[in-house]
Amino acid sequence: MLRFLVVSSTLLVANFTVHAKACDIGGVWDHSAKPARLLVDVNKAQITVYSHDNNSKAVGLVVLNALKPTSDSLLWDAQMYSAAEDSFVDVQIATKDCSQLTVSFNGEVVLKLVR
Repeated sequence: MLRFLVVSSTLLVANFTVHAKACDIGGVWDHSAKPARLLVDVNKAQITVYSHDNNSKAVGLVVLNALKPTSDSLLWDAQMYSAAEDSFVDVQIATKDCSQLTVSFNGEVVLKLVR
């Protein structure tokens, strides 16, 4: 019985680890609060406006840059433009699964993207 529990636990952890590493955040995401879509380009390490129904001039603008993974496969670090600071500030990007990204600044969620 103990052998079964150890093997089952190992398989469960291995399955979770493989799933977590398999999440590719690259591609087009929908803004959760605006009629806009953002493109996550992991090769360029940036997130840009892909389309915006209310502001076509925003297309192509860099929203986040310096995108890089952390030691946790579900977290990334980046920099996001802050109008209040008139500069890019450090933010954290998290996902519980591959269908939602949350961008946080100083512990407060400032942007949600969904697939």
